[in-house]
Amino acid sequence: MNSRELMVSLVALYLLIVFMMSVLAARRVKKSEDFIVSGYGMGMFYVALAMAAEYMGGLGTIGCAERAFENGMGVIWYHISAAIGIAVFAIFFAHYYRKYRVQTVPEYTYYLYDVKTWKAQTVLNVIAYTTFLIIEITALGSILAGITGIDLSLAVIIGGLFITAYVALGGMWGVAYTSLLYMATMYIGLPLAFFWILYFKVPELPGSGGLAGFTGLANAMAAKGMDPGYYFSPFSLGPAATLGFLIGGILADPAAQATINYAFGARNWKVSRLAPLFAAALVVPLSIWTGTAGIYAKVAGLTTNPKLALGQAFTTLPPVIGALGSAGVFAAIISTAAAILFADATVFARDILHRWLKPEVSDEQVLKWTRISVVCIGILCTIGASVSLPEILRSAYF
Repeated sequence: MNSRELMVSLVALYLLIVFMMSVLAARRVKKSEDFIVSGYGMGMFYVALAMAAEYMGGLGTIGCAERAFENGMGVIWYHISAAIGIAVFAIFFAHYYRKYRVQTVPEYTYYLYDVKTWKAQTVLNVIAYTTFLIIEITALGSILAGITGIDLSLAVIIGGLFITAYVALGGMWGVAYTSLLYMATMYIGLPLAFFWILYFKVPELPGSGGLAGFTGLANAMAAKGMDPGYYFSPFSLGPAATLGFLIGGILADPAAQATINYAFGARNWKVSRLAPLFAAALVVPLSIWTGTAGIYAKVAGLTTNPKLALGQAFTTLPPVIGALGSAGVFAAIISTAAAILFADATVFARDILHRWLKPEVSDEQVLKWTRISVVCIGILCTIGASVSLPEILRSAYF
């Protein structure tokens, strides 16, 4: 079995396991509170790993590799700023969200301000997360296309419909259950692939001088006419982009429904405060791993399409290593896409359909609406992604 066949088999098995975990999670869903905030019963590791997994998706893997392929390691500020933002949320905001037992960020805005502010934020949340979901489904399709060799648009459709199905089944419990699998996969596959690229593939590059690590990569870059000082600089994206990452991370995270809603489902306020700090530490190294792979793909001449850089880099590795690395990227992307779909549908169903338009409906109807919202939004965003195929990291930050 060659590398591609092994990776395809592993991804197929992975999808089956994820779906079965969602089926198990669905058994815990008896009412809307169970679906939306896991019945306020999530413990420390569920909250921490689910939050970290959400931030390791298409932006942190395909997007960071794509940007590093073009502009170097300045992309590391994406995860540094994310960690700072999550820590700010943990220290200053988590307790209050949990105290009011809110289920969405706009709902908390209602308590702080007034009805008009709540409605405005609700609409903006739905618009923003619908856009984000299109970007994440594009990233999911990119890694599927790189692994399987199928057409990118078809891969986008397959990935989008899959996350729609499994999120509609298990809700927050489904996303939390699968996050444990995702994080284990990411923290095995991605650092292993990163290590193999630096110490076994880089010495094979023309001009590397047979040296491993970043020294050999810098030699190969120089031999190809690329500037190693620029590509390895933490400020290669320029001051404006670096500042943009910091502002985006620090200001967005405390209000990012897809990231922080797991703290809403925490067992108590201590879990809601401490778990995000653990999550912040987990996300920091990801852009180093994926950014390095993106630069390697460019130096090795593996592709001219930045979106395919990470997947192509992993196809050059030994079958088992490449499969584990690709599984880690796949896990990162699908975890974030699922979290964004869940957040988008939750705000739409809970704030617009229920609290805004039909506040008198039963809890059974709220649960039904939320699941229907997951399906409708998932399908629409899958179609949008297959048609537009946006640039991942720049589009998300815009």
